[in-house]
Amino acid sequence: MLRLLTKTRFARPLAPASSVSAGCPRFYAQKVTNEDQKQEEGAISNEPIQFFGSQAATWRARETRSGGSDESLWYQPYVISASLAIFLLYFCCLREESDIDQRLEGNLYDHVSGLEEVQLTVNYRYNKEHGLDTKEQEKRLIEIGVDMKQLDAKLAAQ
Repeated sequence: MLRLLTKTRFARPLAPASSVSAGCPRFYAQKVTNEDQKQEEGAISNEPIQFFGSQAATWRARETRSGGSDESLWYQPYVISASLAIFLLYFCCLREESDIDQRLEGNLYDHVSGLEEVQLTVNYRYNKEHGLDTKEQEKRLIEIGVDMKQLDAKLAAQ
């Protein structure tokens, strides 16, 4: 549909001729006259751009890194600190515990099955490779029900 409209003669004059001369943006369907092209080409010069005496010479890199001026209110840090303190006081002391808080109080090994065995096996292998004491890991692995002979054979095969 749009293709048909752009090919018809009714859609070609998108802007009145007076708006082009008034400085309004050009539309794609308008033709650029030779006079307009000469004026645009005349604005482009091959002379080098002067650095000294321009605004670029007075610009400091600090202004670019900081993101602008450092115009902050004198009481801004106090307001932010007070707001943060009030939030922490409420969140840590005043609010009631929810069911999520009660679940987080428990042991992680109770929530993730098999995690303790994997962790103990990794610690046992590390201590054995580096000549450290492995009595605590062996004791807990036996309590969990891991066969130490099979574990040693498995670690030796790796």
